[in-house]
Amino acid sequence: MREVGIGIAGFGVVGGGVLSILRQHAEDIEARLGGRIVVRRVALRDLDKERSIDVDPALLTTRLEDLLDDPAIQVVVELIGGVDQAFELVCGALERGKHVVTANKALLAARGDEIFRLARARGVDVYYEAAVCGGVPIIRTLREALASDRITALHGIVNGTTNFILTAMAEKGEPIERALAEAQRLGYAEADPTLDVSGGDAAQKLCVLAQLAFGAALRPEDVLTEGIMALKPEDFRWAREFGYALKLLAVARRCGPAEGAAPGAQDQLEARVHPAFIPAGSLLAGVRGAMNAVVLHSEALGASMLYGQGAGAMPTGSAVVSDIIDLTRNILAGSPGRVPLPPAEPLVSVRPHAEVRCAYYLNFSVQDAPGVLARIASQLAARHISIAAVQQREQNDQGQPVPLVIVTHVAREADLRAAIADIDRDPTTLAPTRLIRIENV
Repeated sequence: MREVGIGIAGFGVVGGGVLSILRQHAEDIEARLGGRIVVRRVALRDLDKERSIDVDPALLTTRLEDLLDDPAIQVVVELIGGVDQAFELVCGALERGKHVVTANKALLAARGDEIFRLARARGVDVYYEAAVCGGVPIIRTLREALASDRITALHGIVNGTTNFILTAMAEKGEPIERALAEAQRLGYAEADPTLDVSGGDAAQKLCVLAQLAFGAALRPEDVLTEGIMALKPEDFRWAREFGYALKLLAVARRCGPAEGAAPGAQDQLEARVHPAFIPAGSLLAGVRGAMNAVVLHSEALGASMLYGQGAGAMPTGSAVVSDIIDLTRNILAGSPGRVPLPPAEPLVSVRPHAEVRCAYYLNFSVQDAPGVLARIASQLAARHISIAAVQQREQNDQGQPVPLVIVTHVAREADLRAAIADIDRDPTTLAPTRLIRIENV
């Protein structure tokens, strides 16, 4: 039976899952492939650390170079994380004509263009299904299943940690600090959860998805990114009152050329990650706990959703092994490049964030005084922002701030920001206005 050798860099949670799946499903994989996947080397930091799965000590090494220099290794699997060392490993593999599987969304978001350019030059493949949404096959769907279609919009819950926290806040009425502490206790959040709760992790994943779905060349700094730490339990109560759920959403939407652009100009793309109100009956509203989901809107198919576990040893390991199997099939058939890499040149440009258009939930803290609502309404109107709904709660304690909530119709972000700046400067506004965007997914 023909064999394809692989080298795995990284023996953490995902690496252990990959080795477990390759071992447990070996017969089924061989039957499907007509060939055998053989693990030649496993690179790790600490040879003495106890592992959840036993591996022949002769396969273990602390030198990444051993994976690159072994001629029997045709596929390098990068699971070490980070950017700099992973970039050196991946480029070293591609330079030597080895194919690459990676689960590293940070690497692809920061230096994907260079990696894909080198892969094209060397005639080898880069597969990365596990980089976004763990075991949910969103990458394969975009690269293959929807290759004939034109994606118009993408909305995703792509970070399980934040979705777990927001689910707890919505269902238990907990403040965010308590919900985060519980997520850490249960292992859904890291000891330092900054990348998750800031929206940074979701922004990295959106860069990867937008490149495939729209031909965009995005870096995380190009994405309008807001985290969840400013959310309060009252936001969830208001969401329910207005018929919405509150989620951290990754959004990419094709918008057409810029206003006044020359004929034939590139389409623009909105790219943002932020908390959003979405209709309570929508597909994404029912995504609870640490689950991930992505809704795609395309011209031929319409709306479709992929849903599943976005992290963990076995879901993510399953996606990595699927990539290994695909690459092995290519190698055995002598057909590298069967699935093209993302386009070499961007097909869309990033729309300036000031030009984003959506509806908004605005939460004001104001003095209980005559004319306050009329003033706010007039300041919004002066910026061409119309009001869809208003709710005001009376306070029993005289002199205390009064909450005033307004839902707007669709408005331009720059106009909304300018109006809020005017409103917040008025002495009857007692705290900075909080806003949450509304997405009709």
